[in-house]
Formats: sequence, structure tokens, C-alpha cells
Amino acid sequence: MAQTAKFSVPLKPPHITIVGAGLGGLCLAQGLRQQGIAFDVYERDAALASRTQGYRIRIDHAGQQALKACLPAALFSVFQATGAMPVAGVNLVDTRLEAVSGKWVESWRRARGDQPADTGHGESADAQDLSANRQTLREVLMHGIEDRVHFGKAFVRYREDEDARVKTAFSDGSCAISDVLVAADGINSLVRRRRLPGAVPADTGFACLYGKTYATPATLARLSGLLPARTSIVFGDGLAVIVDPMRFRPPPAGYRLDMPDDYLYWAIIGAREALGIGWEAGDALQQDALAARLERITTGWHAGLRALFQQGDRASLAMMPIRTADVPAAWPSSAVTVLGDAIHAMSPAGGLGANTALHDAFLLSRQLGEAAAGRRSLRAAIGGYEAAMREHSARAILASLRGTEVLLGASGRHPERILAG
Repeated sequence: MAQTAKFSVPLKPPHITIVGAGLGGLCLAQGLRQQGIAFDVYERDAALASRTQGYRIRIDHAGQQALKACLPAALFSVFQATGAMPVAGVNLVDTRLEAVSGKWVESWRRARGDQPADTGHGESADAQDLSANRQTLREVLMHGIEDRVHFGKAFVRYREDEDARVKTAFSDGSCAISDVLVAADGINSLVRRRRLPGAVPADTGFACLYGKTYATPATLARLSGLLPARTSIVFGDGLAVIVDPMRFRPPPAGYRLDMPDDYLYWAIIGAREALGIGWEAGDALQQDALAARLERITTGWHAGLRALFQQGDRASLAMMPIRTADVPAAWPSSAVTVLGDAIHAMSPAGGLGANTALHDAFLLSRQLGEAAAGRRSLRAAIGGYEAAMREHSARAILASLRGTEVLLGASGRHPERILAG
């Protein structure tokens, strides 16, 4: 009669190496801390604020639940307190700021009281999204683990030893030896290229041009009153714009956080051709070139909408190509695993990328906690995480592709075509 394998508490607790100090990597680190598991995070940037990385992240119910599980209760309260103050409602309009109907994506969760004209119903309070400034959220996630996050550490290679440990080398000549290596280094993950070389996200042909406009009295006087009052989704010819007011409360006492001034976040999503962005050097366009693109794109738009871009903070302008992964296929588990954009990059149209990464972090920290407690082997824990991650990320990828279709109308590609390459 077959006997069920039993695992005792390990003689030596596992140590986890995390490559990448983005939202997913830092959330995982906090979750491991809660489980009493040793870890170190290695980030290639020189500091937390070295790069512009977007200005507004919508944290949905799943993302909030992941943060609640991974953060100490007091720190989760800080996350909630430092989010933007909620706004009631969503404007669905065209570039003349006239109302449109019949366009909505189920993954666009609404704040309490939102009731777009084409849906006819509101959401329950527990479905309320929170909008966070990305940099502030990273500062919150860094709290209490500063000594375990190492900057200026660009990943070079890893090697799995015969004793099932992983040696990770960095560009400064240093290395780390651990029981598990986690790739949380984003869409261009170097760890994934070695671990899963076939899992390269495809370029969809779309791009996102984003920035922010500070909510000064002079600027607000030039804007349509629709924009500062509610979230707006603007549908244009082959492109769409998302605008979100970001107004903040003072930070909680006892926490050193660099809170931003109030601003309006905006992002324009469209085909590269619609945005006037070529295929060769489009990713490297500088702020002046991006500002010129904005002028051409918004010609003929309502003056109260166009002013949003004319008054924008030029230093905040950035462009990124939109890439999407195929639905992840199963692979044999090892001591090296992946989370977030490193494995399941997706269109921002569904608002699910960051939330899926946070959910990954929760799943992996819980599974590693099971292994650390001796209830299962490390390999089984990683396999369990990867199976669950593939399942929920497949749903998120498809929802994001459908969101792109709704945003871009006839110009959007069908999810089946994108997944087929």
C-alpha cells in the first residue's frame, strides 16, 4: 500500500532571492517576512526612484486582498490612507466630450457610486478600487525591509547546483546563494530569458503614451469640469484615453513618504500608427518628441480636453510599447520561478497587470510558507504556485485583450489573433 510522503520542519529555513524591486517583488518580500522566511531583493536601479514608471495604479479587490495578506495590518492601513481620494462616477465620452454608450469592460472595477450610463448598475462597496501613486506604493512596500533590498545589483546569470541551491551573479561581481530564485524583474526579465527562453511576450502593435498634469488652479481653469471630477474614458479614432484625478491626503504620522502634489493622470492607448510612433526607435523618444506627438494627436479635440495635455508636466511624458504574453503553458518546476510581468505581460487596458503580480506574490509567499513549515517540499510548493499562477494569469491576459478591443474599437485586434502571434 502506497504511503503518503510526509515532510518535517526543515532543519535549515529556506532563503529566497528575489530579482526585481517592483510591486510584485516587494509584495512577495513582505509576504515572506510575514511567514518568517529569509529573503533578499536585488534591484538593478541605483535607487527606488531612479526611473519614471507610471503614476497611477488601480488596485482592485484581488490586489487589495493580496496586499492585506502580505503586509502587516498597520502597513496595509498606510497603503489605504495614501491612495488617491475616491471619485464618484466614470465619464464615457468621445474626443468632443460628448457621451458615448455601449462600451464597458467587466475588469474595469468602479469606485463606490460609479454608474456609467451604459451599465445601469453600481458596484458593492467591497468591489471599490483604490488608485495609488506607483512610487508611493513602492515606498510603502519598502517599509520595514529596507535592509534586505539591495540597489545597483543588475542580474547577470544563475546556476542551479547539484545540492538544489541556486547561485545568482550580479554585474558588480557579487553573488547570492539561496534555495529559491524568483524572477520579478519585469517584462524584459533576464532571468526568464534563461529559465523559459520561449516565453517571450509579443508586440501587439499598440503603444501607450502617458503622463500627468498637476492640478494647479491655473490649469484647472482651462480644463473641462468633467475631468477633475470623475474618472474619464475617452474614445477616439483608433485610440482611447484614460484620465484619473489623483488627490491625496497628508501621509500618516510616523511614516516618511514622499507624497506627490495632486495631479491628473492620463494615458493614451492606440496603434503605433495612430500615435505617429514608428517601429525602429519609438521606445526611445524623448520628452520633446513625445510632446510634439501629443500636439498632433489631439488636434481637433475639445479645447477643455486638449488643455490637459498642453498643460502636462513634460518631464513626466513616457511611451511604452504594449506587449502581451501567450497564455502560459506548463513547464517542469525547479528552484527558479517567475512572477508578474516577467511571465504574463498583458495590455494595460484591463487594469489587471499590477493586480495579477500582487496576486502572484500572495500565492507564492503562501506556498513557500507551507514548505518552510515542513508541510510540503520546496519543489512541490513552487509547482503548486506555478499551476495556480498560470490559471489566474490566463484569465487576466484574455480580459486585458478584450479591454483593448473595447477601447480601440474596430482598430483593436481580436484576442485570438494576438494570442496566435
